[in-house]
Amino acid sequence: MTDSTDSLPRHKDDFGRVYDLEDPSPYFTALRPSDYRMPEVLAGTLKAMHGPVCAARGQGERLGVLDFACGYGAIGALLRHDIRMTDLYAWYGERRWQPADARRYWADDAAFFAARRSASATFEIGGVDIAGVALKYAAALGFLDRIFHENLVEDAPSDALRGFLRGVGLVIESGSLGELLPGAFERILDICEDATGPWFIYGPRPDVDWAPLNALWESRGYRPESLGAGPVRYRKALAAEEQADMLRITRALAKRDEAVMRDGYLLVDMTLARPEADTGNPPIERLRGNCG
Repeated sequence: MTDSTDSLPRHKDDFGRVYDLEDPSPYFTALRPSDYRMPEVLAGTLKAMHGPVCAARGQGERLGVLDFACGYGAIGALLRHDIRMTDLYAWYGERRWQPADARRYWADDAAFFAARRSASATFEIGGVDIAGVALKYAAALGFLDRIFHENLVEDAPSDALRGFLRGVGLVIESGSLGELLPGAFERILDICEDATGPWFIYGPRPDVDWAPLNALWESRGYRPESLGAGPVRYRKALAAEEQADMLRITRALAKRDEAVMRDGYLLVDMTLARPEADTGNPPIERLRGNCG
């Protein structure tokens, strides 16, 4: 264990203190009780969609992906290694890291992942986040190919990120930023031609009003569509107070409790947004079939 149970975050607003440390173990230890699953869901989705997306966008067999708000790069870790989220929780949960340890465990982590490296579809993964230390870890471990320490919620992309985005087929987001996405996604779209702009995959949490993002899609000629056959389990509430907050917000948004939570898990509807003017888009039914 990295931390005592009593000091673990008990609300999504508490994660700032574990999000950008020199070791990812406090972050994964904090998430473990909630069974946060979205990196694994997205990694599986990317593997399944690799072929159809590459064919639709004419990018050969190398698919460019921007992982927005990527943190320690869990999606890239799962894409490139024979592991699951449970393996990440178990590995990082074995140690009691303290700030004075700094990067003490980086070499151990590199050996752990090298032994589990898999031959998989080819992805070029860029990660953008405000957490610069977490980005350095993800790059050092090979989870990300390019890192961009930037705040797209408040600032326009740098020239380096602009260049990378021109080769990106997919922008992915694992459901954490919610109401901040419209501004960030708008900045990405500002540098792309709408007809050939990237596809976006995101997990819209039910405790967020998605009207502003839906308005952005409509104004830019994008169509959002449900990517899954049904809702995806996002994670459990960290504590009773957080669950009460989630339900209070979703009820105010006129959402039924049973559509918001199931077996203690918050539910999300995996969504794909694509330019309507792109005539090479395969039918959504084909992509849903690939994502199982």
